[in-house]
Amino acid sequence: MINKLLLKGALFPILTIMLFAGCDQLTNSKVEKHDTLHVKFINDSTSTHTITTIQLKAMGKVDDENAVADTVWGADILEERQNIAPGEHRFFDLNIPNLHYCIYCLGVDDGTGKEVFLDEQPEYNEDNVFILIPTITHWGSDDRTVSVRLAYNQEKNLIYIGGWEDFAGIE
Repeated sequence: MINKLLLKGALFPILTIMLFAGCDQLTNSKVEKHDTLHVKFINDSTSTHTITTIQLKAMGKVDDENAVADTVWGADILEERQNIAPGEHRFFDLNIPNLHYCIYCLGVDDGTGKEVFLDEQPEYNEDNVFILIPTITHWGSDDRTVSVRLAYNQEKNLIYIGGWEDFAGIE
């Protein structure tokens, strides 16, 4: 009789320990990593040109000073024959890990139907006061609004990014 009571008394703590150990395994299992960023990409209504290509280059973790950037631009994230006219937007699901960022390069219609990549223009370089390097960051939310304003400098015959925004949430 005493053995049965001891067994019953020991069984409850053992089952309790097993139950909590099972819960601990469930809560400590690998946390899902959020690598998909849902982006609303806006060509500002005051832009001077239509966007015809958007290419990304991964830059690594936002706070990593030693991060190594991709060496080449990725494929166009716009679908074939798709563009973003001034005042329009498109939605994208991008593979940017949480706490990482990328830069982007734009191809635009120069107004004659010819596509011009901003970074391939003769006057487009880091020494030029007009040049901004826009980013898309996966920080603070899995949803992001990115807005870019394209401008034109007639004196230099240069299409450039006159301003950009990148913030958490969809606006």
